Amino acid sequence: MRNFILIAIIGSGIWWAYSQWTGNPTAPEPSETETSTGIANLGDANSPDSSTSSTNVDATMPNPSGNEAIATMSPLDREILMLREEIARFNTPENLVKLSELLLSTNNPALIGEGRGYLKTFLAQSPESPAAAEARRLMLGELSGDALIQLAQEIHSSGPNAPGYGLSAEILADQYGTSDPKSALATWELLTAAYINASDLESKAPLRVKLWNLVDQWVLSSKEFPEVSTFDTVVSGDSLSVIAQRNKTTVDALKSLNRLNNDVIHPGQKLKILNGEVTVNVDKSDFRIDVYLDGRWLMGFPVGHGRIEKRTPTGEFVVGIRQKEPMWQPRDGRPSIPYGEPGNPLGDRWIGFKDGVHFGLGIHGTDDPESIGTLCSEGCVRLRNEDVTTIYPWIRSGTRVLIQE
Repeated sequence: MRNFILIAIIGSGIWWAYSQWTGNPTAPEPSETETSTGIANLGDANSPDSSTSSTNVDATMPNPSGNEAIATMSPLDREILMLREEIARFNTPENLVKLSELLLSTNNPALIGEGRGYLKTFLAQSPESPAAAEARRLMLGELSGDALIQLAQEIHSSGPNAPGYGLSAEILADQYGTSDPKSALATWELLTAAYINASDLESKAPLRVKLWNLVDQWVLSSKEFPEVSTFDTVVSGDSLSVIAQRNKTTVDALKSLNRLNNDVIHPGQKLKILNGEVTVNVDKSDFRIDVYLDGRWLMGFPVGHGRIEKRTPTGEFVVGIRQKEPMWQPRDGRPSIPYGEPGNPLGDRWIGFKDGVHFGLGIHGTDDPESIGTLCSEGCVRLRNEDVTTIYPWIRSGTRVLIQE
């Protein structure tokens, strides 16, 4: 079978190169070893795109000869041709999977069908090959319905290091939905896994939208959310500070979660409490801060951090002092500058770290929102005032903060 695949690839590559050379947009009728898409028949009678016409060649391509034909190819076309030639010499699973990826990235339905066919056959014949994990990742974008869900479950069960793990987690999250507490919890965990696994800001952006919607609907709302929140009934003599201490939270978190406009509470009143440990992650390269509740994404915002000459240190820190409308003490011995006065850079909130090495390090707001997303501070992590006000209730003294490159 391997030799059969090799012959099919060589044959299709020769015809593809010939078509590019002659500029002929019409492919020959499929032979006994080809499907109607120009894909080698590798034993899968249900190959996708079986009704698609033969391999197309750009009809507007000039009719050069020799090296000129290769010179007029697009970079992708040249890469495909070179890989076909390499496969003719070294028919490795990795090369076949790479060829499939290139074919899938074209706009040619026949070549896309060819790539799908190779992947399906490869996974059917060599499911335990080291290259199979990458093949499964590529197939995620080519399947639908039950077949897609089954593949997503298979990849997800392989762990976060498996290629396609993040996408598979997002696919499964969409299946669970958020219609009830149980499904919402599963979706929250899957979307968080997809978010952490995402490789760049562009990939994370749509996941944050889904996470924000879920958090607003279930976590930070008045709804009951078993395993995530409980209700504490106010008794005579209680105050918000007493209840906050009892539940290892903050007064501001109680007021925010229960929509309280002041500190007045009444016996018998039920207050929603979020359970679990809050942790904070600052990613310097992405200029992002993310807050997690027991490892599940709770909220996140863009940040600015230390200038090149005053870099924000990396490592794990612990929150100490928290202040609203903070006064700023300059490090050069000048008098303190009150909140709101010109020259005070701390904005509306200060979340300071317990650190005997990096004096005055912490998270704070800013009077210069345009600086967010840049290297701008003297070492601290800064947020827009509205954003630092949003995260402030959930970060209490003792909260762990991880700053990483």
